Formats: sequence, C-alpha cells, structure tokens
Amino acid sequence: MLISKRRLVHALSYEIILLIIIAIALSFIFEVPMETTGSLGIAMAVTSVLWNMLFNHYFEKAEQKYKFKRTIPMRIVHAIGFEGGLMLATIPMVAYAMQMTLLEAVILDFSMTMCILVYTFIFQWCYDTIEQHLGIKAIS
Repeated sequence: MLISKRRLVHALSYEIILLIIIAIALSFIFEVPMETTGSLGIAMAVTSVLWNMLFNHYFEKAEQKYKFKRTIPMRIVHAIGFEGGLMLATIPMVAYAMQMTLLEAVILDFSMTMCILVYTFIFQWCYDTIEQHLGIKAIS
C-alpha cells in the first residue's frame, strides 16, 4: 500500500504545524490578510502532503534497499531533496497569491524554504524519536 496510516499521520502533522507558522508569519511580514496567506498555505500544504507521501515512500524504499542510517548528513539530504522538489511546484503559487513577479516569488519561496529546512530537520528528528520510543517501524 502506497499510503499507510503512518505516512498519513506523518504528512498531516508536518503540514498542519507548518501551515499555522507560514500563515501567521507571511501575514505579519507582508501585511496581507491572513485569508490570503492562509489560502496560499493550504494550497502549498495540499501539494506538500502529496509530495511528502510520495517522496518519503521512495526515500524509505531506498533506505531499506541500500541500508543507510538516519544520520545527521542523511537527514540533511532528506530535507534538501524534499524541499527542492517541492519548490518547483510552489513558486507559481507564491507568485499568484502574493501578486509578485516570478523572480520575487523565487526569492520568497527560497527564503521560506531555508526556514522550512530547519523546521523539516527538527520535525523529522522529533518524529523519528517518537516512533522509536513507541516501537513503530520506519519501513511500512
């Protein structure tokens, strides 16, 4: 099964926390209505949930096949791969919602991505720790 309960919980918890952070931060920084930043956040979150489940499915298959450990360098590779792929889809969304040029959207999306890389690293580490504590297997 491509989408397990484990992956669904992982993706949704990641996105809900991030959605709250992004909607509030962008509304405050750019002085735009929370409805605009919230809608952008939801569109990005839906895209990200789908990408998250797909990316992590294949990441874990590679992890199983090549027997690599979730070390700090591997967590960095995971975060960069996930966010880099996601940026390809989100830049046009940012440009449209924030009424920016594509170049401005690239700069904003890249800036958000740098912040999200830190969030992703911390979230993954915490999530893995919780799963390990609960005895949940990483490969499902």
